[in-house]
Amino acid sequence: MHNLKFSGHDTFHCRQQWLLKGVELIDNKGFNGFHNLEESILDLGVGKNMVQAIQYWLRAFSLVGTNKQLTEIANLLFIENGGVDKYLEDEGTLWLLQYLLCKNEEASIFKLIFVDYARERISTEFDERQILNFIKSKIAESSNRETSETTLVSDFKVFIQSYFSGIRTSKSLEDDFNSPLIELGLISAIHRDGGLVTYKLNKVDRVDFPVEIFGYCLIDKFGNNAAVSFKEMRESLGSFFVLTNEGLEILIERLRSQYPEFIYHDDAGTRQVQIKVDDEGFKLRLLQNYYGV
Repeated sequence: MHNLKFSGHDTFHCRQQWLLKGVELIDNKGFNGFHNLEESILDLGVGKNMVQAIQYWLRAFSLVGTNKQLTEIANLLFIENGGVDKYLEDEGTLWLLQYLLCKNEEASIFKLIFVDYARERISTEFDERQILNFIKSKIAESSNRETSETTLVSDFKVFIQSYFSGIRTSKSLEDDFNSPLIELGLISAIHRDGGLVTYKLNKVDRVDFPVEIFGYCLIDKFGNNAAVSFKEMRESLGSFFVLTNEGLEILIERLRSQYPEFIYHDDAGTRQVQIKVDDEGFKLRLLQNYYGV
């Protein structure tokens, strides 16, 4: 198991405009733009405790690399030619961010819930106590040092706020304080028992999922020339996107029919996708095709 990472967000979930603000600051001043706290507060238009949180979410969404430079995705979405979707208005962008967040594991709780918990408990329902106990068991299995209950509770709260905002009656200025991922509808609350809320992963077919986004994620996850089993896809991308098995099959078939670089075999009980790509630029071109650039 990878080294599990918790906290770092200062209890703040990612707000709608934070990624754009952070990327533009780095584009203008480099990562050093965060080093002067007073200046970065003015540049970002947030409180001082939120400055560190913005840096954290830039890393968690893989918009800043370990070299503290903007990644290819960050430049495509927010910078080059004005950015293809700098205000995160396209649902395909949100799916891309969801993939990056789960794959990166800078914020371990996201993959732990979407992939590990859903696989091991074979359940789409969970509450805070179940998740905290599950994470503690994973920490005990790993070489991680023990993590405090307070830290895990904070991580769970941030996780929920990333996907669920409670009852919303109308669009308002409060939406600017919501996470962009709420629009994906991945999580809902199904009932309350006293103070404990039970949540549900909304596993559906997602027949309108953008094939280019899926193809990009498939290559990014498994490589240009790879044979990927249905099980591997189900336990990675299928789980990240909360897809049913049927929905995943439909998406693979749509991808195969539009892009011959993806070959789907379903015979003798073996289901797998073969990725036949020699051009390193093909992955990025999938996104350019999607955004029409």
